[in-house]
Amino acid sequence: MSLLRRWPPILRALLAQALAFAAVVALARLGLRFPGLVWVLLQAVLAVYLARGFELNPRWILIQAALPFLVWLLWGAPVPPWIYLALFLALALVFGGGLLTRVPLYHASRDAWAKLEALLPEGPGQRFVDLGCGFGGPVAHLAKAHPEGFFLGVEASPFSWFVAWLRCLPRPNATIRLGNLWRVDLSGFDLVYAFLSPVPMSTLWAKAVREMKPGSRLVSHSFEIPGTAPQRVIPVAGRDGARLLVWEMERSAEGYQPSK
Repeated sequence: MSLLRRWPPILRALLAQALAFAAVVALARLGLRFPGLVWVLLQAVLAVYLARGFELNPRWILIQAALPFLVWLLWGAPVPPWIYLALFLALALVFGGGLLTRVPLYHASRDAWAKLEALLPEGPGQRFVDLGCGFGGPVAHLAKAHPEGFFLGVEASPFSWFVAWLRCLPRPNATIRLGNLWRVDLSGFDLVYAFLSPVPMSTLWAKAVREMKPGSRLVSHSFEIPGTAPQRVIPVAGRDGARLLVWEMERSAEGYQPSK
């Protein structure tokens, strides 16, 4: 079960549905006979039970309960098969990277971009990375404001990456990379920015402590790092509770200690 906790929620949800469906098929092969709606209800109940065991949050449990009924309703509908394929491909292009990074697609406000700019070090040659850059707004803004710096965005979802790449194409000091944010070496950056989710924050912190250089800054949009208080909290416009949490990175022989 501890291994399953590391899986992205969507994979745990699919596993719950698959196991529930296998159980339903096994019961049918044993000779049980029920009306179709009863089988659908049984699939939903089993999927919800497994989802709770897999520690999915209430939103995913609700989806587990609704999905079998949705499939049942659409089963006989006159929908061309290519519609389902097109929808699947579109979702995979936009949100598929979340399977690798466990990070949904979020957008920071322009106010957040401006306040990120104020956190860059003074002087030329600033190096900035946006881990999970989405459509590339912060990278494009900072690259335009600081032509002497270097600004990198990393995005795992192909469609989001393509939009960010087009957005930053006019900026020779901006690079958008398609790939997994966990494979980026953070040692060469002055400011590391991430707008992720609560799930990977402990992993991000361990990576930052291991790789970031003394005097650099880690900035998380809205999401806290468990057990580690930031040195600064900067409110930003946008959704309720939006803020930038800033950690000043400093190493010692005994390990990490936050700057005072």
